[in-house]
Amino acid sequence: MQIRAYRPQHDFRALLDAQCDLYQLNFPRFICTPVFLADQAQRLRVAGRRPLENGIFILDDNGAMAGFVWVAVRMDLQGAYGSVDQVYLKPQYRRQGLGSLLMQAAEDFVRRQGLKIARLYVTQENHDAVRLYERSGYAVTRYEMERPL
Repeated sequence: MQIRAYRPQHDFRALLDAQCDLYQLNFPRFICTPVFLADQAQRLRVAGRRPLENGIFILDDNGAMAGFVWVAVRMDLQGAYGSVDQVYLKPQYRRQGLGSLLMQAAEDFVRRQGLKIARLYVTQENHDAVRLYERSGYAVTRYEMERPL
């Protein structure tokens, strides 16, 4: 098992195939549609052409993708930061400490870009992810709230 850089020609399909499961983990009412997958495919193509702005790292299990992390350089009113956009492990690789390896790869990318802050968003209901992020040292800095109307 090793962490390696994303190779678009080799990894594109595996990352795209994981998108529906990834989003359904975070958003239980999410419905994966062809339009969603087309949008994600375009995002992946762009990210693959911009390796200084997007770090995508594969957890490789003897040539098969076990999981991945996607981190991007972003800017807001507070300055530049690394945004951990997606962390995914296939079901059979979960709860083995492998998420920590992916988070370390993301944070290493952020540091190499000269950035001092890494941020992420996670849904409150994704308890396993919340625990992973808390164990990795992430803390709540703001809340997003909603009200059904």
